[in-house]
Amino acid sequence: MEDTSGPSPVLWVRSDRLLLVWLRGAIDPVVGALLRQVTSAAMRSDRVVLDLTAVTFFGSTGLNFIAGLANRVAAPIVVSGLPDFVRSVLMRSGMHTLVSLPVR
Repeated sequence: MEDTSGPSPVLWVRSDRLLLVWLRGAIDPVVGALLRQVTSAAMRSDRVVLDLTAVTFFGSTGLNFIAGLANRVAAPIVVSGLPDFVRSVLMRSGMHTLVSLPVR
């Protein structure tokens, strides 16, 4: 039987005070449990890099994820591959202050 579920919408690795997170597809309540695992793995001294290149939807679940991560780590979260619509959500919600956004 072939696996048709596709790649996970949340991939992450934590090593040597660096937490790398890749999100893809819709960041909605369906992936909430995976996002909570990532948040739980984050440590205060971690630097977090969040790649949003492949995100197709980003709402309150994504905002809650960023807020949770920001509360766990000391340094700003570095965002890469930021789609324009996610930038807009971050700016309108005021959450842009919790992350380091890529320069346009």
